[in-house]
Amino acid sequence: LFRSFYYDPLIHPITSTQKDRREKKVYEEDDDDDFELPEGIEPLLSDTQLYTDTTAAGISLLYAPRPFNMRSGRTRRAEDIPLVSEWYKEHCPPSYPVKVRVSYQKLLKCFVLNELHHRPPKAQKKKHLFRSLAATKFFQSTELDWVEAGLQVCRQGYNMLNLLIHRKNLNYLHLDYNFNLKPVKTLTTKERKKSRFGNAFHLCREILRLTKLVVDANVQFRLGNVDAFQLADGLQYIFSHVGQLTGMYRYKYRLMRQIRMCKDLKHLIYYRFNTGPVGKGPGCGFWAPMWRVWLFFLRGIVPLLERWLGNLLARQFEGRHSKGV
Repeated sequence: LFRSFYYDPLIHPITSTQKDRREKKVYEEDDDDDFELPEGIEPLLSDTQLYTDTTAAGISLLYAPRPFNMRSGRTRRAEDIPLVSEWYKEHCPPSYPVKVRVSYQKLLKCFVLNELHHRPPKAQKKKHLFRSLAATKFFQSTELDWVEAGLQVCRQGYNMLNLLIHRKNLNYLHLDYNFNLKPVKTLTTKERKKSRFGNAFHLCREILRLTKLVVDANVQFRLGNVDAFQLADGLQYIFSHVGQLTGMYRYKYRLMRQIRMCKDLKHLIYYRFNTGPVGKGPGCGFWAPMWRVWLFFLRGIVPLLERWLGNLLARQFEGRHSKGV
């Protein structure tokens, strides 16, 4: 990744042609060389350092690939930038194991399919959700830290699932703060039948469990229990191993696509970073590509969950509509 940001003076030399021109410029003899500035005049920015420790990095950032070199105009959001897409468009080194070469192949196949099916976006009237909510009398606005917002999401999600459990009078089921649903006693057949929930409830529960894992990692960082490198490693592990850490695929099996894609990205990144003296390495903490996969998954699953939860709540509060009525 950092290699793409590096401005190599050997490849892009700063030519000295202008300097030569200045030296070759012939001054006319009648120029007044005796001119002197009055005392007390200092050049502009004389108090400012000519360069600091970050100057070289700043100059190299100017030559970074789009969109990293842009600070104005049509800037892009972090989740819209595929950081590693250039890697799997290159030939995979034949020395890599078969699993890594297959991962390169699958990522490239996915990219080509997306390009083939891409249509230019339709012009839509931009709807501002927050403005329309603020126009009603039910909502107020405040400022929250992202970690606080995440904790609120986990808390409200926990309350929502608990309300549904108690709405069905299932007092023998316990939902813990890690979103595990367990019976508190050995259930009879009737109780087991009554305590079955559908995919809407369980998928919500598993998504909230993933959210809590990410929020907990950030909370540990804020408390000072882990440093930034451990946080990055933890996030990368969470996003790469959603299949082991949660059971989301049980309730929406198509989600295996995202799990497999994260595994392919993990192979791609590990074999790019863990080379040379690094060896197998402790983990590289490069979580952004996998984070994008789950972000776009959540964006796509929201309409489905809205429909599922809408049906679930309607059935809870209105009851089933039998055919004859």
